Amino acid sequence: MGCGCGGEETKEGILVEAKSASTEAIEKFIKKDKKGEWAFAIYDDWDVSGDPVEIETADGQKRMSWPKPWKEIEELLEANGLGKIKGHVKDETVGLDSLPHITDECVTWPCLQNLFRRCWVGVNGEWVKEEHEGDDDPYRGLLRKLTLKVKVEGFTKMVMDMGEDKIRDELWEIYIAWPVDSEPTTVSRYNRKKKLQGINEDTEKATWPLPFEGETSITSLMTACGWNGDNISALKTSLFDLKDETGVHPNCCDSQVCWPDIQQVFRSTVSEEAWTKEDNEAWPPLDGRKVTLRLKVHEEKIKDVLEGEYRMYCKPDGGEAFSYGLIVENVDLEACTFEGRSRTEGRYDVANGKFHFDKRTGRLNISYDECWPGQVDSLSARVKSNAKFQCESADGFEQKATNESKNLPDDPDDRIGENAQDGVKKYYQYDQDAAAD
Repeated sequence: MGCGCGGEETKEGILVEAKSASTEAIEKFIKKDKKGEWAFAIYDDWDVSGDPVEIETADGQKRMSWPKPWKEIEELLEANGLGKIKGHVKDETVGLDSLPHITDECVTWPCLQNLFRRCWVGVNGEWVKEEHEGDDDPYRGLLRKLTLKVKVEGFTKMVMDMGEDKIRDELWEIYIAWPVDSEPTTVSRYNRKKKLQGINEDTEKATWPLPFEGETSITSLMTACGWNGDNISALKTSLFDLKDETGVHPNCCDSQVCWPDIQQVFRSTVSEEAWTKEDNEAWPPLDGRKVTLRLKVHEEKIKDVLEGEYRMYCKPDGGEAFSYGLIVENVDLEACTFEGRSRTEGRYDVANGKFHFDKRTGRLNISYDECWPGQVDSLSARVKSNAKFQCESADGFEQKATNESKNLPDDPDDRIGENAQDGVKKYYQYDQDAAAD
């Protein structure tokens, strides 16, 4: 078995990916066929009349789908005019060490899609999905939204028939409408970061679960967004009865549905593959890293969330950590500005304090300049509803802040003492005078 591609060095000494002979043969075939109607024909011919079976995706996650043995894939390729390159297709799917989940007995539709789309890009450049969505557009069968689930009556088909733009808009509506005014409840769900690595590991989360039915519930949110009874019933089935297929956490139940449960059921709906960075870019409300209830701020609470005394913690990449104080004040809701100053008078100045609030997504971002002697640091950050923010850094810095009066203990021993929690101590241990104030 091969690795599909190796590497070769250019005259400039840069290592670039070398194409295999099979990849070059498939690209040559695609270059001659500008329309690629066979891509949709293969998808259309793929039989989904039987029950789905469990498969493994590239990231090790389990899914339910309709894989085929290679023998049947050969027949599909030959029937749709790809007989001359079927051996090359096998080399780049079943024959790759990098795809151990693709075997003679299990070839998936997304695997073929990925191969042909990669080769299309090798010939034509960037794949822009809008250029392939029309019935007469070239290679429309390679659109990621054409999953096998869409061919089966049920939640996936129902949702995709609504259209991607409408789904995205309604997901944002549901996210914004999700109530977070009460005290959060501790629940057990998958660790978000590990989940993105294909690892199902539980962690405790403080969040705001909802019952599926009731006055304030998943059903009431969906109804407010215009979903009908059939839509909601299909969602309920996907959330509770098809967890092996959707990847929703086992603890999701009638009395406790969390926002990540909704994100996951929709992720499984729009993609049969491992979720990727590209998927997050195509489906922003389903980005489990950036779209959490903690990161949603209500417009009327902007001033309350922003103003106060913050502790800043900074850890340069490869450098020594340090911490200091920041005071944010005089938030002007009309001008979308704020003022700031150093906790220690004269240590640095704050200038150009601005905030931007996106009503559609509930995102609150700030930007400002810290004017230190001899240098100016321009900072931008996403603010959380619990008065914390983390700065964006292109230089490998870890830089985060938390509102001292709202999130940190008052007792100096709890801040810097022997038993102080690491998540608290880091804000004071490099600026210990502040721990006693």
